Amino acid sequence: MNHRAKSTRPKLTPAQKEAIYALPLAKQFSIVHIDTESGFVVYQHQLVDETERDYRQVLAVAKAYAKETDCWINPIVMPQAVAARQKLYPGIEDNANPDLTTGKYGYIDVKSPRNKSNIVSNANSACFQGAIAVITDLSLDKEEISPEELNKFTERVFSKHNKNHLGNHNYTKPQVHWFIKGCLIKCNRPEKN
Repeated sequence: MNHRAKSTRPKLTPAQKEAIYALPLAKQFSIVHIDTESGFVVYQHQLVDETERDYRQVLAVAKAYAKETDCWINPIVMPQAVAARQKLYPGIEDNANPDLTTGKYGYIDVKSPRNKSNIVSNANSACFQGAIAVITDLSLDKEEISPEELNKFTERVFSKHNKNHLGNHNYTKPQVHWFIKGCLIKCNRPEKN
C-alpha cells in the first residue's frame, strides 16, 4: 500500500499564496536540477507540492527535457487566482494546470497511465490542459510499451477517429511525446497528403 508523505511545509493562506504570485516570475522559481551536459535547468515553483503522488514522475520527465531546453515545474493555480494564472499560464484556459513549461515545446502535461487502454484518453486529457502530452511508462505494472505499440498508440492519438461527440478532434497538438525507459521520444502529427 502506498502512503503519501506528509508535507513538512505548513499550509499557506490565500493571502500568502497571492504574495508569492505577486513576485516577479524569476523569484517564484528555484533551481532543482542542472543538466551537466547541456547546461539547461529545471526550475520549480515555490508552491509545487513535492508530496503529490505524481511529483517524482513530473520531476523525472522535467530532467529529461533539460537535456535540450530549460524546463519549469508548475504549481496548481486555482481558477479564482486570475492574475496569477495570467502571469504563469498566458494563453491557457482558466481551469488548466499543465505540469511543465519548456522553453522549446511550450506547455507539457505528464500522464502516466496504469494500463495501456488509457493511453489515448490520457493524451486527450493533456490536450485539454492546453499542453502537449508526454505519456510515460512509469505507472505501468509489469507492462512495457514496445516500439511497435508506441507507433500504434501515436497513430491512435492523431487518428481522425479520435473525436468527441461534437465531431471535434480530441488531440489538437502538433506532437505527442513519450517518456519510455527514461528516454524522451517526440512524435509529430502526420502531414496530410
